Amino acid sequence: MNITDKKDQLAKLGLGMEILNPYREPHRFYHTVEHLDDLCDQLEKKGFGDNDALLLATVFHDIIYDPRSATNEEDSVRYFNNTFNGDQLLKDEVTGIILDTKTHKPNSELSHIFCQADLNILNQPFDKLLKYEQQIFKEFQFVDYAVYKEKRVEVLKSLQHSVNNPALEYLIDYVNFREPRIAVYPGSFNPFHKGHYNILQKAEQIFDKVIIARGINPGKDKASYDFPEILKYRQIASYEGLLTDFISSLGYDVTIIRGLRNGSDLQYELNQYRYLQELSDKSINLIAIFCDMEFEHISSTGIRQLEKYGKAGDYLV
Repeated sequence: MNITDKKDQLAKLGLGMEILNPYREPHRFYHTVEHLDDLCDQLEKKGFGDNDALLLATVFHDIIYDPRSATNEEDSVRYFNNTFNGDQLLKDEVTGIILDTKTHKPNSELSHIFCQADLNILNQPFDKLLKYEQQIFKEFQFVDYAVYKEKRVEVLKSLQHSVNNPALEYLIDYVNFREPRIAVYPGSFNPFHKGHYNILQKAEQIFDKVIIARGINPGKDKASYDFPEILKYRQIASYEGLLTDFISSLGYDVTIIRGLRNGSDLQYELNQYRYLQELSDKSINLIAIFCDMEFEHISSTGIRQLEKYGKAGDYLV
């Protein structure tokens, strides 16, 4: 049973399928339409497939999801009450269910049913728990890995009280001892343009996470451009001094990403790589990625010049 199978039931409640669009936001990896499908399937199997309150809770409980925010449940409730024009008693019931998902401590029978379904992923075998962990890791990629690991273990241990699944202990061990493939993409990024984004997208197909590191280069102008909104959910750092010192300060192994446009860039980056090797006792890891042909002419310097004439917009992300 998928959420799309609930089209007619949602229509009777005055809701179209466009209500699902927030679950397709690019920063979501677990809190997606697939999560709603799982909830619908569970509720159907338990005999609650026709319950309007549980369906509305399914659709609206994560409709506002910002992993940076501590008020997603409250914001989702506000969105629900502003969007749904049904019976007030039904609205109150759904509001209670959504708010209970903040702590998963139900205050009603229906809330108990929904909270169990929402935590069902924690009852799954290790292979599904592993996929779940990788999805959550991607949603919180803006957090430094050392911090993420500590906080994630705390969360999983607290959730152990809600489920009885020995595989969850293995997941905690996995988080504790995992060594994800993390890269650092350094640059002045003044501005961060479409060519940079092209390199970033390619790097993210190789690595579990890419840190965007803006360096303060005394040989270049101070950055006058903010990073684009599309990078909001990625880890962005800034550093002064040597790149090797910044990498050492992270406390875990990373690979440096260098973006290339042409052969001239390759020669320049090869020389820079030799310096990096010497400054890091040759232990540095680096890969170079060529941008696609359509971006090979774009440079931050060129964009800053075009900006004076109002012509830079086409090259910015």
